[in-house]
Amino acid sequence: MGTNAHIVGLTVLTVLIGGSGGAGATPATLPKDPCALLKPAEIQALAPNATIGSGVYTPDPAGFVVGCTYEWGPRNREWGASSLLISVTDASKVWPAGLSSDDIKQRVLVMVKTGGPDAAQISGIGDGAVFTTEPKAHNAKALAFVVKAKGVFLEVGFHGDGNDALAKKDNLAGLLKLAASRL
Repeated sequence: MGTNAHIVGLTVLTVLIGGSGGAGATPATLPKDPCALLKPAEIQALAPNATIGSGVYTPDPAGFVVGCTYEWGPRNREWGASSLLISVTDASKVWPAGLSSDDIKQRVLVMVKTGGPDAAQISGIGDGAVFTTEPKAHNAKALAFVVKAKGVFLEVGFHGDGNDALAKKDNLAGLLKLAASRL
């Protein structure tokens, strides 16, 4: 789940959920250190028996997304290493014309419909949030639009070790909420 894969995924997501509406967006201030949004001890709930070290900061030369990746466990050819990616995207760079509350609601609904068999809306985080899965790839994501308060799109993505990523839904929603509170 490297930054390049995240950027490609974000581009596909942008095309999938369409253009924007509302007033023009104001550029967001991205965190200088996205690794400060979550601590290894907080991520430990995803892998209680693993040792989770410091995250690796991933800047974006284009300046619209910053990320932090934590990896743990054995790497193998079936699924690679387990990892957690935190990324913060400047919503004004993805949706230059801005997003209204209705736009956000529509995008969350589209993501629920297209986000895998176990996709669901997450309440109480930002202007709208969703949980999605890719069962065959052992991936799960919790994504939040924190547009009105911070002007960002926040993602916490998990790549599992072959275990059911759906089982991490509550953990990912909790990590997303915690990261959003620290923006």
